Amino acid sequence: MPIKDELPAAPAQRPCWACGAVIDAPDNYCRVCGKGQGDRLPWQYKHWGIVVITLLGLGPFSLFYLWRSPAISRPAKIAYTAAILLLTWFVLDQLHRLWDVFQNTLGAMPVY
Repeated sequence: MPIKDELPAAPAQRPCWACGAVIDAPDNYCRVCGKGQGDRLPWQYKHWGIVVITLLGLGPFSLFYLWRSPAISRPAKIAYTAAILLLTWFVLDQLHRLWDVFQNTLGAMPVY
């Protein structure tokens, strides 16, 4: 029986999560935009990165990184969003209460 010449399989391709350019599956970085792929994903797009930037003061602005992250599933994004918005509401409510205490303590003049 003759041995059939086998062609090597073409490497699988996938889109870059950041720019959408087609890249080869084994590539760690996009050749167009330079963003890391897979394990080389920037820290701010990972679970722990979202938590860090939320708690270090970005609050609701961390939602931008959350919803662009390819590493976090949609249900997790929804849960993170609810938690971030709840935390933001809590912090703003506490700041408002603190403001009222300062206003009452200092005897603020009424605003006309």
